Amino acid sequence: MSNILTRLPSLARDYSGACSALFALPSLNLLYSPGGCSSAVIECDEIRDLRQTLFFGSKLGEMEAVMGAEEEFLFQAERLWVQNRQAELIAIMGTPVSALTGVDIGAIADRLSRRTGLPSLALPTEGFETYYSGVYHTLLTLGKRFLERRAKINNQVNILGYTPLSLGKETHLSEFIDQLGEFGLQINGLVEKNNLETFKEMSSAALNLVVSHEGVGLAQYMQKEYSIPYVLNVPVGLSGMQQLFQVLAEIVDISPSYASKQRYALTSRASLGQRAVVIGEPLFASCLASCLRKDFGIDYVESISLMKMDRRMKQVYLEKALSDVHLFESEEGLARWMDKLQPDIIVGDPLYQRLLSKGCTQYVPMPHVGLSGPLYADAQYEFIGRRGYDYLAGYIKV
Repeated sequence: MSNILTRLPSLARDYSGACSALFALPSLNLLYSPGGCSSAVIECDEIRDLRQTLFFGSKLGEMEAVMGAEEEFLFQAERLWVQNRQAELIAIMGTPVSALTGVDIGAIADRLSRRTGLPSLALPTEGFETYYSGVYHTLLTLGKRFLERRAKINNQVNILGYTPLSLGKETHLSEFIDQLGEFGLQINGLVEKNNLETFKEMSSAALNLVVSHEGVGLAQYMQKEYSIPYVLNVPVGLSGMQQLFQVLAEIVDISPSYASKQRYALTSRASLGQRAVVIGEPLFASCLASCLRKDFGIDYVESISLMKMDRRMKQVYLEKALSDVHLFESEEGLARWMDKLQPDIIVGDPLYQRLLSKGCTQYVPMPHVGLSGPLYADAQYEFIGRRGYDYLAGYIKV
């Protein structure tokens, strides 16, 4: 079966994922590229204002791209550092050009660190994997390089794995973050702009809340090294917030107020004899599928992700929260599967409608920036808590 995409764009590449994960940090981000790869990040993949970051792509000519241009790259990188002294670290990302020409990104990072005195990271991106891989490895690299053992803060929780590529604009998380704030919790993570010292304080947390499967690697590392438990949960709909309350009660010893419980109280739903499919980032798809079952009484719900698994992330897919997610490597295979299933409801990015045969399927748009970029990023949609429930209820009649 062919993995060639003819009806859908490819997911954002791994170096775009790395850039997205680094967005909140004062990092000088350097892309080793002839120039075209940086255009993909700027024009297609990053929906936030890149002028708030220090992102630069090299402009290699044909000869430099073929023969390598390490010295020129180092020279330009030093100049950028001199002009941007607010940077607290440097991150170098590879592309297909550096991979195919054998450029040693690690050696470049070491030399640049000696010349500038800043920690320099060589991120394992080559442009052949999806952004999932880029975010995963960037977060894990940051954790291994900068986290250190610190005294525990019982009311601190970290949010791991957020990028707009999987979850859209940070405003979609506002109900989630506000609810944590109502409980008196200190929140850390890379959702908003931070400095390196704030990132290091993440090792003081009592709990890691992982909101995408890309954050699992860092969560597993922090559990092993700093004994911080983690939970995979995007609090989609009413039941998603209730699950969050349960986790906080068990691990952080915080009980929600009566008002909070009432705000997310489930109403009784008759079982619907419908079939639903959710397509998206694996953890998001799984959590949204759970919402459809519990909040809307839809018994048959399949969670789907169109992606090729990165073998280096195989431990992630052993997580129980991802056990019910079906992975499809080809759009052809997914289209045939849905045509055979004939679901009554599909929730996913609007571009996935290209895979459907004509029918009466109820389609609920849920943009996936990592697939469609800025096309639908500004659309009016929600998924967290009460707002998410109300948005879904506008499409799903019960």
